[in-house]
Amino acid sequence: MAGLEYATGRLDAERELTTLEARWYMWGGPKNGYARWYATASTNTPTPLVKVITQSVSDPAPLPRWKDFLPRGLREHAQLVPVTPPPPVPTPLDVHRTASRRRPALTTRSVPRWSTTTTPSAILPARPSRSRR
Repeated sequence: MAGLEYATGRLDAERELTTLEARWYMWGGPKNGYARWYATASTNTPTPLVKVITQSVSDPAPLPRWKDFLPRGLREHAQLVPVTPPPPVPTPLDVHRTASRRRPALTTRSVPRWSTTTTPSAILPARPSRSRR
């Protein structure tokens, strides 16, 4: 349902801009329908631009369209898939309401512990006792 035509040879620059006689002629849609589109590109159009246009037209990835805005002649050729919207993102008010309904988290309590370290005085060697004179 899409095509590309490339004209070879010498072309009149004025006619390329004012008629359908251009270097590049791209079209899409059913051939016998009224819902057909076309695009032309002159000899002076950069080839990378034409390449990007043709890649985007031939990309098989689905495009979002409103069903009511799709012409009837194209509906029979299109594969329509309903799109479900993503779930709504909670607002700050929603978060606040949810937080107020939650139970408070368990608080930590200070628990007395016994120390297992030894004092520096316990590590020092005992002094021999001297007699006093």
